[in-house]
Amino acid sequence: MKAIRDILKEKYKDGERDIVLDGADFISQKGYTIIPNYVLYANNLSGRAKLVYALLLSHAWGDKNASFPGQERLAQECGISPRSAWNSLKELEKADFITIIRRGLGKTNVYVLHFKRR
Repeated sequence: MKAIRDILKEKYKDGERDIVLDGADFISQKGYTIIPNYVLYANNLSGRAKLVYALLLSHAWGDKNASFPGQERLAQECGISPRSAWNSLKELEKADFITIIRRGLGKTNVYVLHFKRR
């Protein structure tokens, strides 16, 4: 039986890779969201707030280049309650990672994601 390293060397000539992405499957075709390391490693944010930030980024990179998901949708996509989504948004705003602009009754908020320290 061949060792996995030998198999990798045969298939991927350099054999020095730590992570191998092989093929474009259903999951990888859905795209990726890059979260800034500054956010990812922020000690003042909970893991839930980081996930909400990543989902906001995912929406922001969409066709309109603007993020307008409602709290119900954010909560559903994150697998958390609407209250937890709201608390995470407030946490992000308090830490100055986002600004929330309320647009009025029945309309979703506008989320401004800050890519520089203010």
